Amino acid sequence: MVVDRFQYKVVDYINIDHHSYSSVEEFINELGKKGFELIEVIDMGENNTNKDGKSSRFRYIFKKNG
Repeated sequence: MVVDRFQYKVVDYINIDHHSYSSVEEFINELGKKGFELIEVIDMGENNTNKDGKSSRFRYIFKKNG
């Protein structure tokens, strides 16, 4: 019996208006180098805050086999 295992990573990236697009791209590429695949980007709205109380417009969901 073969069991596929996946590791998921959910990232609420702080508001992209506070960062350059290249820094966000670099962050996502670093996770890609670690074997994570970006499977979903959720736009949570302009006035959303994450669990730490920081502005977070986008939620990125990554998946990795293993």
